[in-house]
Order: sequence, then C-alpha cells, then structure tokens
Amino acid sequence: MATHDARTQHRRAPGSGGPAAQLHAGDRVGAARALLPRLYAGEEITTDADVLAEDARAASDVAGECAALYSALAAASFAEQTDRVEAIAGTIVQRATHGRSPVWEAVGRQYLARLRLAAQQENLAFREVIAAELLVDEVADSPGLAVALNGIAVAYSRLELYEESERTYARLHEVAHAVGDHWSRVALVHNRLLNRASWALALLRIGEDRAATERLTTAARQAREDADVGDSPAQSDIDALLLFTDLMTDGVALDEARRRFTALLAHAKGEAIGFARFGFAYRLMINGQLDVAREQATSSLATVHPIDGDPVHSMLRWLRARIALLAEPDHAGLRDVGDYAELAARQVWQLRERRREAAKERLRTGRMRREHERVERASLEDPLTGVANRRRLDRERTALLDVDDRTWTTVVYLDIDHFKPINDALGHAVGDAVLCELATILRRTTRTNDLAGRYGGDEFALIAPDCDPDEAVRLAERLLAAIRAHRSWPTGNGVGVTVSIGLATARGPNSQLFLAADEALYAAKANGRDRAETRILATDLAALAVTE
Repeated sequence: MATHDARTQHRRAPGSGGPAAQLHAGDRVGAARALLPRLYAGEEITTDADVLAEDARAASDVAGECAALYSALAAASFAEQTDRVEAIAGTIVQRATHGRSPVWEAVGRQYLARLRLAAQQENLAFREVIAAELLVDEVADSPGLAVALNGIAVAYSRLELYEESERTYARLHEVAHAVGDHWSRVALVHNRLLNRASWALALLRIGEDRAATERLTTAARQAREDADVGDSPAQSDIDALLLFTDLMTDGVALDEARRRFTALLAHAKGEAIGFARFGFAYRLMINGQLDVAREQATSSLATVHPIDGDPVHSMLRWLRARIALLAEPDHAGLRDVGDYAELAARQVWQLRERRREAAKERLRTGRMRREHERVERASLEDPLTGVANRRRLDRERTALLDVDDRTWTTVVYLDIDHFKPINDALGHAVGDAVLCELATILRRTTRTNDLAGRYGGDEFALIAPDCDPDEAVRLAERLLAAIRAHRSWPTGNGVGVTVSIGLATARGPNSQLFLAADEALYAAKANGRDRAETRILATDLAALAVTE
C-alpha cells in the first residue's frame, strides 16, 4: 500500500553548499527533513543524507543522525532496495537505542513493522508496531515524534486495525500542528483519508453500507478542513481520495466526477486512482446502471494490481459479485454465494476484532511493564546524567567475581580535569551540563554491552566485559579522542574539557580490578592529565578459588 510520509515544496538556494554546511547543533533534524521534498521531486538525496548522518555522528547528535538515516531509508524505499531499507531501519533502531532516543527507535520499529507486513509476517509486524507505540507514549512533541506517529498509524491501518490507526492520527494532528511541521500535516491528511477509505470498504464488505457512508462523509469533511497543504506532490493523491468519497456519498455528479478523474490521471498514483475507479463503479451500481457498472469494475480490475494490503482489487471483485446479484435477484445460486461471502467477511471481521482486543491488551500490559521497568531503572540510574548510579556499579562489581577464568574484563575510571574551577567560575548549572555531555559521549563512544556509570561528583566508571588488553588500549584512545574532538561543551567561548583515565584489565575474576583502575587514574593525573594509564593484572587465584 503506497503511503506518503509527508510532502512539501522545497527549493535549494542557488550555489548552496552541502547539507552539513553552516549547520549548528539542533539544525540537523530540519536539514534531514528538508531532503524529503527533493526526493519526491525526483532528486538523488542519498549522498546528502549520508553526509548529514556522518556530521551528526561526529557531533554525538543522535536525533540528527537518525533523521538523516531516515531520509536515506526513504530514498532506498523509493528505489525499491528492500534489503537496504531493512538495514537502515535496523541501524536507526540500534543507534537510537544506544543513544537513548525512544522517538527515533520508534521510527525504526514502525518501518520494520511495515517490512514485516510486506513479507506477510503479520505477528512480527504486530509486535513491532506495539513496541513502537509504547516507546512514544510520553515523549515530547517534535518532528521526530510526528514521523513516528505517522508510521505507527500506517502500520495499524495495514493490519486492518482502523480504530487504532485513527486514534494515532488524532494524536499526530495535535503534534504536527504544535511543532509546525508542514511535511507531517501533508502525511496526516493523505494517510488518514486512506485509512478511513479502507475502513469504509471493510464495512461495505460486511453489509454495513450506512456506516461506511457516514464514515466517508466525516472523512471528506475533515480532510477538506485540514487540507492546508499547499502545492505538494501529495495533492493529486488526496484529490483522488476525495473524489472517491464524493462518489461513494453521492456528493458529486457523474459528469463532474469524470472531469475530475481525467484531470487526476496524469498525476495521482495507482492506489489513490484505484479508489476513485471503485467509486465510479459503485456509484453506477447504486444508480441502477448495472451493465455500465460491471464494465467499469472489469476495466478497473485490469489497471489495479493485487498488491498485498491494497483493498481495492479484492473489493472490485466483491463489487462485480454484488452487481451480478442485483441483476439476477432471484438466482438462488448467486444468493447462496452472496450469503456465504458475507458470512466469511463477518468471520474475518471478528478475527480483526480479536486482533484489536489483543492490541489493546498488549498496550495495557506493555505500559504496566514499562512503568515497572521505569521504577526499577530509576533505582539504578544516576538522576542527573542518566548513566548507571553507584548502586548499579557496585552490583556489577560484585558480579565480576563470577566471570569465567578465560574472560578478560576491563574497568575504567574517568575524572574531568580541573572540574572544580568550572563549577566555581561558571556555576553548578554549567558543571551539571558538562557532566551530562560527558555521559552522552560515553554512551556514544562505548560498545552496546559496556556499562557506563557515575560514582559521584565528576567521577565516572566504565565496566567493559570481553575486553582484552589490546581492546582496552583502543577503548582508552577512543574515549580520549572523542572527548578532545567534542565541540559542544557548555563552557562557552569554545573552551574544551579534558579527562584523565585510569584503566585496569584482567582475565578471570579479580577483586583488585577497581583498585588498580583507581591507582591508574591517579597516575594519569600525576603525569599531566588529559591522558590514560593502563594496568594489566595477573589472575586473582584467591578470588578464583572462592568462585570455584
């Protein structure tokens, strides 16, 4: 099912540089979003998206990086590069998870849900879209949230959970207008109208004609009220869907409808035009022009492909059967087939209702579980920086006595050089901001299974499992390089921050690891700061004997 993530007009400034030129912190999401209209206009944006992603990665800007990756994902999707789409979506999830950005993790997961649906893996898609919604339950409004909500709503619609899709679009309506994101408002108008059109067809299939008409009347009215989308590439598709609603609700004369349809053929895409074609045939049937209606449905079938998830193709076949029954109401065989088809449709609808209840239950239990995890995490998390607190570090410290005697473990102590003068000269608010910035760099630079934590003050620790001496040295070098290269410290006037690092590594359980890392830290400070000192320990046989 084709959907619009959102569309708007864009012009590049003559002679402008690449997307990373003249960017400041916080600008990268906007720059990435500005790539999408160029994509819809037929431009190649992959290179610019990659440049933006690299620039954001260097600046530890997780939101900017994920937004740029999303633009690259959209380009790959347009090029029908399914493997690349899945790889980029997975990368977005990985980077967002590691960078603690639930909004962009949700963006990645909702796209994975769509991919699972395309592969007919409905259960996997169902789990991904529920996980995506749980991630954005309580996050603040932003363009990224608008992207996530649009994708979640689209995935719900493809799962035929139209009510959940509508509920999500209601939230998107508030978010898109709150953040002033034109691109998301376009997506909202198009995709919400598409969801309601699909919902109406499903109601028709189970004989709820009046409910379908009422839903389409409401959909058309709200779409026209919200259609302040300007001259966008999505406008023709929106117009085709509005023509469908007018035809289904007797809101347009057939001659006028044909004129609008002819004008749209050159611009609207297959799915939207498919709905308009169905609307023509249905309207002709309602008007009693059964032969013409049958011809219209038959010719439309030749142009509408049976795409998975697109309801128009199957509904055109349903329409032809309904026309046949109207033409021969006394034909017992046709009546039996019609009754059986309606029974089967109602059974499918009941399955859909059970899936909807399952979605509600999963959301309820998921929210309960996340609240429990939030409370548990709060007890193990430093409230200022978000990394592990002393309690969590001490718990892991005890667990190190149970590691396998062949496993290398590394412990890192890290102190900010001359932190007290920063607090004294610039105030504790700036000092706290420096600590938070350092914590972000630690999360951004270390491996996924490394545990970064704050013991207190300006003292941080890092526990790195499966980290041998060579990797430990590389870890220290990587940390020093990232901190030296960082340009967004809140100290003002381009003043940087340096750290001293003490590192100890041992194979097997060793009760002296933390003490050795502390001694190495003092050596780094004594030897001039802004450096790392390393200690490699022999196996602690006493500790090993205890664990055995």
